[in-house]
Amino acid sequence: MAELTHEQKQKLLAEFERPKVVKYSPEEIRSGKEIYIQVVASCALEGHAPDDFGKVVTMEEIRGELTKEQARAIILEQIPEETKRIQRKVARLHELGLSWQDL
Repeated sequence: MAELTHEQKQKLLAEFERPKVVKYSPEEIRSGKEIYIQVVASCALEGHAPDDFGKVVTMEEIRGELTKEQARAIILEQIPEETKRIQRKVARLHELGLSWQDL
């Protein structure tokens, strides 16, 4: 598959937009995302990176689409319909050639 342009990625990612339940500024979201990517990279160096499911849940939290409590409950599989939604989202990202970092 050919490399997607920024514009093409943005069109594909629009499918994943969710209502914001926590309001963060664009700078807070950008900063949170950068920090999380660094944490994941550090963990990966030691062989302990979270799976894509956990990464997507965390990205939704960083973007304000989930509260901390909701994210925790989803990670603990206490909300079955949300667990399934995230699993479908991870599969769809892979299908589109995107990753959690694109969110």
